[in-house]
Amino acid sequence: MSKKDRLKAQAQKQILERRELEEEEREAREAARHKQSRSARKLLNKTKYGRYGKEPLGFLFIRLLMLVPFAWSGIYYGLIMIFGTFGGYIEPQPPTWVGWCMLAGDLLVLGGIITEFCKKHIPAFIVIAAGTGLYLRAAQYFIDYLSDRLDKVWVEEGMKSINTEYMKHHYPMAAVAALELVILVWWIILRILAAKRAQHLRDTAPVKSIVEE
Repeated sequence: MSKKDRLKAQAQKQILERRELEEEEREAREAARHKQSRSARKLLNKTKYGRYGKEPLGFLFIRLLMLVPFAWSGIYYGLIMIFGTFGGYIEPQPPTWVGWCMLAGDLLVLGGIITEFCKKHIPAFIVIAAGTGLYLRAAQYFIDYLSDRLDKVWVEEGMKSINTEYMKHHYPMAAVAALELVILVWWIILRILAAKRAQHLRDTAPVKSIVEE
């Protein structure tokens, strides 16, 4: 073999070795990019609560906690006042709008809680806030009436705090909206943090080199 042929063979060998090295580097970069892409998707999925188990357990705890004030105010004492208003069991008889307002508030809060259990935080907060407002507006009618009567009419010692008792019966409904607000703020913070982490992973991912083209 002539010197020219040997140099040509050596050059071809070097070209093949360089191509193999470039291929190995490309595969290594692809593997690293794929790994980081999976990490980014995993972080983003942490904010998508459509699939069970992708959210903090604290969310479920707060949802269950919301049922306590709703059962106390909305269901128990709320239904007492609603049936008392429509059935004529309350003297003096309050306007019918009070009963309808409290009923609408109860139904909206119930719908909002169901929406929250479906992990739709923004619609749930809007519905619960509207329902709580209606419910408390109706409850305030009774509290204002009792407070006014206590100022004008003599009552027994045990009845002087009846307006305060009504507050204890109905004001806890506001806790439902407050707890839903906690969930909403927590969810927004988690989404912001996850988006920042995912953006960081994208920014630090290996860039495809010209050699790979």
